[in-house]
Amino acid sequence: MPRQERLEAKAKAIKRILDARTREVVGWLYEWNTGEILPRWKDGRREKVIYE
Repeated sequence: MPRQERLEAKAKAIKRILDARTREVVGWLYEWNTGEILPRWKDGRREKVIYE
């Protein structure tokens, strides 16, 4: 099966990424037209996060 090219993210993020300690939003998970799910970080990648 040929690899599909990423064209656009869906209109909205599918989940928020929160700092596990402060519960501050640090990013969002986006689903691409290929079915691939990738994070979009506000200020760089974080460790110890939860998805909501």
